[in-house]
Formats: sequence, C-alpha cells, structure tokens
Amino acid sequence: MTRGPTISDPDLEPDPTRPAARADHPHGERVQPHWRRLVGDRALVGVGALALLAALAFLAVDAAHNQGRFVPPLDDVYIHLQYARQIGLGEFLRYQAGAPRTTGASSLLYVLLLGAASVVLPAGLLLYAAVAFGVVCFVVTVVLVALLGRELGSRNVGTVAGVLTALCGPLLWGATSGMEVALVALLVAALLLAFVREQPVGHFVVTPVVAVPLVITRPEGLVLVVAVLAGAVVTLVRRRRRPPIGVLNCSVGKNALLLVLPLLVALAQFGLYRLLTGSAENTGVEAKSILSLPLGSPLEVVDRVTTTARTALELVGGVTTTLVVGPGVVVLAAIGLAAVASRRPAVAGVLVLGLAGVLFAVSTLQTALWHDGRYLQPFLPVVVLLSVLGVRAIGRAAADRRTGRVLTTGLVAVLAAFAVVSTPTWALRQGEQAAGIRESAVSVAQWLKGNTPPDAIVAVNDVGATAYFSDRRIVDLVGLVTPGFARAALDGPGAMYEQLAHLPPAQRPTYFSIFEDNGLVSVGELPKARILGDEPLTSFQLKSPVRDDAPFGGICQTAGGCPLISVWRADWSHVGSGDLPDDPVPGRIVDRVNVGDPSDEAAHGYGVDRALVGIVPKSEIRNQDVAGRVVVDSGRHVVGGEHFTLRGLTPGRPVTLTARVDAREPVEDRNTGAGVVAVGVDGRGVGDWAFATEVPGLPAGAEHSWAQSSFTIPASAVTAPEITVSLGPRQPFLAPYPDYRSFSYWVAQ
Repeated sequence: MTRGPTISDPDLEPDPTRPAARADHPHGERVQPHWRRLVGDRALVGVGALALLAALAFLAVDAAHNQGRFVPPLDDVYIHLQYARQIGLGEFLRYQAGAPRTTGASSLLYVLLLGAASVVLPAGLLLYAAVAFGVVCFVVTVVLVALLGRELGSRNVGTVAGVLTALCGPLLWGATSGMEVALVALLVAALLLAFVREQPVGHFVVTPVVAVPLVITRPEGLVLVVAVLAGAVVTLVRRRRRPPIGVLNCSVGKNALLLVLPLLVALAQFGLYRLLTGSAENTGVEAKSILSLPLGSPLEVVDRVTTTARTALELVGGVTTTLVVGPGVVVLAAIGLAAVASRRPAVAGVLVLGLAGVLFAVSTLQTALWHDGRYLQPFLPVVVLLSVLGVRAIGRAAADRRTGRVLTTGLVAVLAAFAVVSTPTWALRQGEQAAGIRESAVSVAQWLKGNTPPDAIVAVNDVGATAYFSDRRIVDLVGLVTPGFARAALDGPGAMYEQLAHLPPAQRPTYFSIFEDNGLVSVGELPKARILGDEPLTSFQLKSPVRDDAPFGGICQTAGGCPLISVWRADWSHVGSGDLPDDPVPGRIVDRVNVGDPSDEAAHGYGVDRALVGIVPKSEIRNQDVAGRVVVDSGRHVVGGEHFTLRGLTPGRPVTLTARVDAREPVEDRNTGAGVVAVGVDGRGVGDWAFATEVPGLPAGAEHSWAQSSFTIPASAVTAPEITVSLGPRQPFLAPYPDYRSFSYWVAQ
C-alpha cells in the first residue's frame, strides 16, 4: 500500500501552481493561465476558505459583544479613519480642517487607500470597508504563506503552514481590527515569496515592485525590505562571477538600479514628511520611542530595548505562553531556519537579518507589546512557516521514515491543537476589548458632540474616536496629531502644562476629556495645574468586563488600567500666576529660569546633574495658595544638582538668586541635608545655600508645595553679562545627596 505525502517527504508530484515549461507541452497545447491553476488548487482554496471562515467568526464575536455592530478593539483605528476622511476631502495629512499637517497615522499607504475609498463611500461605511479590506488581505496572506511553504519545503508544508496561519489568533485579531496589520502581512508574505522565486535565477523584477508599497506601509516593513535588498545584491554580486543563465542574460547593473527603487520611495516619503510637517520623523515613533525618553545613559536605552526584545521573543517563541503560536516555537523555527540555510543560504540570511531587524526596531518602542503585539503580528506567518519547516526537518532526521512520519504528525497535531484552543480566546478578547472601546472612547465622543458647542476645543489623551465622532477641534496631549506635544508628554505633566500654556489663547482647549494614566503620559497630574474645573461635567465609569492583558500588554480602557473617563471644562485663569516670586525680592528682576518648561530650560542651558544614573528627572506640576491667590508652576525632582546660565547681568554687581523650591526632607523627622547645596559660578565655589522649608505665615508642618529663599552671588563672581550657576552636593560623589524639587529661579540686581 502506498502512503500519501507528509511534510517530511519531498514533493511527489509537480506543483500545479508553478508555470509550466514549454517542454511540458510538446504538441503546442495552450498553457493554463496561472490564476486558473491557483483557483483550481484544492489545497489553496481550502486554506483560503478556512482563513475567511476564521475571520468572519472573529467579526461575529465582536458584533455579539456590541449589540450586533462591529466596533474596533482599539481607538487607533479611528485615527486612520480620520486621516482617510480628511484625505477624501482634499486635506492630505491634516487631521482636521485647518490643522497643521501631521504624521500621526503609522501607515501612509493604508490611509491613502482608505482615503481613496472615502471618496466613493458614505462616511458610515468607511470602517466596514477597512475591515473588509483587512479580511481580504488576510485570506490572500494565508494563500501566499502556503505558496511560500511549497517553495521552501513541499506541498504539504505549504498546506500545514497555511492552516496554522489561518488559525493564528493574534494575527486574526489584527487582521479584523481595522488596522493595517493584514495589509502588512500580505506584503511581507508576497515580498518573501517573490525573493525566494527570483533568487535562484538572480533576476529581480517582482521583488522590488512588491517592496515599494511595503516601505510606505510600516516602518518595520522598511527593515525587512532592506534585508531582502541586501540578499538580492549579494546574489547579483555572486552571479557576476558566473555566466548568466539562458534567457535571463540581462544586465546586472540594470537589475541593481531596479533594486534601488524601494529605497528611493522610502527617502521620498521622509522628504515629503519633512517638506509638509517640518520633520521627517513619524510623530507616532517620536511619541512612543524609547530613544525619545530622557534616560540619560546609552546603556539604559540598550537595557530597555534588549529587555523588550527578549520579552517579545519569549512570547512569540512560545517560551512563556502558548497563546501566540504554540509551545517551543522558537526552537522549531530555529531548526527550520537551519534547514533552509542548508539548501538556500541566501534566503536563510535574509530571514535572519529581516526578523532580527524587525524585532529590534519594534523593541525601540515603549508600546512594542501593546495592542496585543500589533507591530509583530504581520510577521507571525513567517514564524509559523519556519516552525513547520522545523517540524519537517525533525521528521527527516529520524532513523526511519515511519518514525519520521510519527514525529511530524505528532508535532503538527500539537501546534494545531494549541491553535484551535487559543483562537477562540483571541476572538473573545477582541469582542470584550471592542465593548470597552465602545463604552469609553466612542461613548465619550458622542457625549461631546451632543453637549458641547460646535466651536469647542477638546484636549484628549486618546485622539481617535473623539475627533472622528464628535466633530470638535482636538488638542492631542500625546502629540500624535498636535505638533509640539510628543516630547512634552514624554517629559512629564509639567512640560505638558507649559506646552498648553504656550498655546495662543484662542487655540487652548475649552474642555478636557481624559483618563488618568495610560502608561505613556501622566495626564492624571494635570488637575494640579488647576486648569480643570472644580468638578467634572460628566464621568464614564466603564462597566464592560475587564479582559486580562496576557500575553501582551493590553489596552488601558479594556484591561482595567483606566476605568474612569471624565470631561472637564477648562480653566485658564491661573496661567502665568507663577511668573513672579511669591514674596518681593531686592533689586530689579532681570532674568528667570522656569524649570519644567523645556523651551525656557533650553534657552538657559538648564540641566539636572544626576547623582545616580537611572533617576529620571521628569517634570512635575504643583500649585499653592499664596496670599489668597492660586499660584501654579512646573518643576523637576532633582537628586544631585542642576546648572543653568543667567543672562542680562551687569558685571561687577552682586546678584540675588531667588528660588522657589520644595526642600522638605524626603523622610519625615530626619536630617539628611537634602535641602542644602553648594553654589558654584563658572566653575568656582561661592558658598552653600540652605533652601527654606517653611512658608512664612503658615504653621510649621502645614502642607504646602514650595518655599521661597534667596542667595547672594558676590559681585566678584559676576564677571560678564552671562554666568553659569551650578547647584550640587557639598560632598561630591558620596551620599547623602541634595534631594529637592525646583520650580523657578529669579535673578535680581
């Protein structure tokens, strides 16, 4: 009895999806078109149908959790829809009419496609068009994975890889979310398939053509494209040393020029961003990148990135969870890579370089594991395929064919079992998360539309649904779609307050719609700036079930991190209240250092001299009642010291330096000298300064935010119109260190 082929066997019959050679038709019979062979291939039709059914099941679960309507499982979907709607209205890269151009959408190609759809579709159908497009892309991706599996393994390898991809829970989550995940996955699979087919003959035409849309779809796509182009260049260089093959005797130089096209398109995108927005950097990357954080030490950055990469590898590789692909997938994928390397070293090199590059690029983001690993989802089909190739290699290494067949069948059954069990969990996760978004972002947006005037300006820390549904002007506190806020948000609530205060009065928010903390920006501290009303106008207490955020980081509104969203009326009456000292100072004020305001700090060369690496001096915001009026000021927590340059001085005259500082002892009833600093001017010590800790007129121990005190810089130290002042420990290097919060310094002569 003959046995059917398994994934451990070589192909036992020609692949009907490959073009037929002329020799196969000696009588001149017409070759069946390639697309007809694909449609007639039962295995490909089967995996495509399975993918479609799985995607439709996800949509059904989502609708079941939302009273029969589909709702995206994350607010970011509405960011793409809003940009797309504006593109349809002729407002390219403008999030709202009249707003400056921004790059808050992470996928340029995706919003362009949706923008084209918005021209012909009613506004209410744009979301459904995005979801339908995602489903189609997902089905095509599964078919392409099956074809890629045939190229690198066998027909059965392709079929098994296609089935497991069709049942990949996190990929289904992303493909049906309304985001660009499925489009990226399709282009990734198509690019690798094109390269694998064209690399043996050393002639690359389809490869660069597919690479062009991928480079403008996601930043991670550009990383993979660079790896593929590197593999193509290596192939061309090697082929120059050998005679070309028959009909493909073409100029290597011309082919190399074609390979440059994707890189030129990527540069054109950066140039377009720079021309229209003033920055080539995507604002999403700027707002979320670990490289944007004020960590201070390159090793700290390396540690954060490598830790994130290790965690991602453990999750995707099945080390700490089996909900992504399956158990021990990282080992199977490594074996699969080794098997590919034994026959196709160039392909293996591209896969290693590309996947490692993508992992590193994603790991530079603070949000790398948010949204259920959305940035990694498009590359999961490659991991699945490599795992199947690893299973095939294990089977082939067995002592005999029967043992190999048992091994491969058992391992495939294990992977399939985990996929079948975990996929419904991902569908449930999406449905519950969608209900949380409906209850939070969408509901708040609808309330704003019905309860605020049409000219209202609303500050938010989740910008998608509010702009899409409320038709109100938006100030994005995270900085994705409002220029200037990305770095301020990362710097802390003090810098965010100062950025808001710097807005022209007519552009300041009239309302705030915020939840306390989303793990990225600390908007929960904004009430200390006294820019919110005494009581919220309304609050939304989320009641949808809290879904666990395993295995990846969840979404704040759906994972229980921010169950309360409130809408406040803005109050700008206290802006500028901290510009002057609380008490009079001798002489005329000639300069002020506003600590916590990044622009003023830059103007004064301000910096915190940290006593310990790892302590991040993020900005803060405080307020204090002073003689019956509210004073608001930003500041920083200083552990060690600080330095700044004073300007506008008259040389040869003493300077009175007045500080607004909270120098109370960090530990109650202790005397660590935390509020005493050594003062230096242009590198020369001029004495010690003990900051005041009590406010005159207040009982000792009464709660307050800061106290005011002064220090006189002698005339002999004022040798120029500008001097650099340093405040630091009296005993350098050794603890205890100065530990205080500085808010403002005034210079009087």
